Amino acid sequence: MFDSTIAWLLLPLGVALGLAWARNRPAAGGEPASREDTLAGLNSLANDNADQAIAALSRAADAEPAAELQLTLGALFRKRGEIDRAIQLHEAILARNDLPRKIADAARIELAQDYLKAGLLDRAESLLQGMEGTSAQLSGALELLLDLYEQARDWPQAIETARRLQSVKGQSSAMRIAQYWCELADTAQHGGDSAKASHDLQNALEQNPECVRASIAQAVLAEAAKDWAAAIKAYWRAMQQDGRFFTEVVPAMERCYAATGDKRGYAQFLDEAETSLTQSPAPALVKARWLLAQGQDLRDYFGEHLARKPTRQGMLLWLDGGVNEEGAPPWLQTMRESLKKSLQALPRYTCTSCGLQPSMLFWQCPKCKRWETVVPVEEKL
Repeated sequence: MFDSTIAWLLLPLGVALGLAWARNRPAAGGEPASREDTLAGLNSLANDNADQAIAALSRAADAEPAAELQLTLGALFRKRGEIDRAIQLHEAILARNDLPRKIADAARIELAQDYLKAGLLDRAESLLQGMEGTSAQLSGALELLLDLYEQARDWPQAIETARRLQSVKGQSSAMRIAQYWCELADTAQHGGDSAKASHDLQNALEQNPECVRASIAQAVLAEAAKDWAAAIKAYWRAMQQDGRFFTEVVPAMERCYAATGDKRGYAQFLDEAETSLTQSPAPALVKARWLLAQGQDLRDYFGEHLARKPTRQGMLLWLDGGVNEEGAPPWLQTMRESLKKSLQALPRYTCTSCGLQPSMLFWQCPKCKRWETVVPVEEKL
């Protein structure tokens, strides 16, 4: 079946070629060579025949060398993975001396996308840097530059470009800039420069006070320095910024409170998490496990919570308490093992943008390349 995205690319190309043919049709006598190919291309498009449509429209574009038509055809080649053909066509357009400034800028953007797809980052960067053009074209060029700098992991350039994009579009790039500062902090930390990492993380939080990643990274630095109070404060802030990260934070909170011998403080943290995250079953589950480790009976506390917010993990914890009791039916063990297997098959994280379900936490989705879209999965029945 004809790819729907390709169809949308071909449709304006076919229409534009039809209009070009109509504009240039002679009043009498012969017809331009592009007419027959244009009609053939449009007919192939209507019949969902991608290869024939492209072949016919390519011949028509050769006969009617309007730059706008060639730009669209080049974009179609890139979409189909024919990068060499796209580059060749877009380079030929830029080599023309009769191009209006607007068309020349559009050609630069298209060619830069070709280079990016081909991995020719230096060529793409040289095309995009210094571009002016219309506001929309400049925004497009800056977006491409950001993609380029992200691929190259050139975070200082990414920060500067994001600031320019913010100014041009009039829309905040704070979330993205904060992530770039976090990347710089990671590099500094891995290089043993904790002071620079701390400075970069502070810059991230100044850009975006709701940056969970920066708070967790600050807590990790404090924990490494055995500054338990600072670590607890930063982990707590991360949970308040986004409650979905409670399950990421809670093991570290337990470590920090244990290091200070403050069981009461940890119990208070669990109580406050349960109060503030009213829709989540996770705090009650964690608290139940902790109470069990303290030798307390879970039945009064956990039975009520499990009934209100049932989860597989909760049911498994409940069965763990009953499977070894005297007189327990043998099917309890079977149910327990089945629940364990079903939990192993559940995803740990999901991207709220593209639906990817990775097994580890990424701050930038590996598939759709969006920032801050991968979050822990909250299991519910």
